[in-house]
Amino acid sequence: MRKQIMALLVGATLMMGAGSAWAVPYTWTDTVSFNPAELIGWFESTSYTHDLTDNTPVAFTPGQDLITNYSLKVALHDDGGRKDYGEIAFIDQPGVLKDGFYNFDYTNNTFGWSLAGLIALNSYGTLEVTVKSTYGDFYLDSSVLTANGCDNTPVPEPGTMMLLGAGMLGLAIFGKRRMNKEA
Repeated sequence: MRKQIMALLVGATLMMGAGSAWAVPYTWTDTVSFNPAELIGWFESTSYTHDLTDNTPVAFTPGQDLITNYSLKVALHDDGGRKDYGEIAFIDQPGVLKDGFYNFDYTNNTFGWSLAGLIALNSYGTLEVTVKSTYGDFYLDSSVLTANGCDNTPVPEPGTMMLLGAGMLGLAIFGKRRMNKEA
């Protein structure tokens, strides 16, 4: 009897360990390339969407995975027009914070995360971006969204596994006592 109870306890312990939930740190990346580059004329704008739910090898799953921060990198270049004395582009993402003006001295600019953008990414897995010309015309080459967070694989809760193990142990003890009374 003692060996059977020990075997059941070992089995229940293994089941509880197997049910541990894991959250694995993960980075999702989505690139939107404009090929050919998209011309944004004077005082015009264009919008596009980054979608992390269609990524490979691991797609972001809203409601299951968690994004803790992200960065947005935008690549623009001057069209080389003679009448342009300097371009000014405004990069708009959800929310008020982390919108910004593009500096044409660099090949690309990185913009941080906004609270509204973080909520949109965690809720839907998408981020809407708008590039506006406030002065001049230029080309939009590409945009890269890099999101960091946790990839949560669906596993049973540890509490559920403990309850199942305790129930199996109770049934084994009840069955053993019943057999001893009948004998």
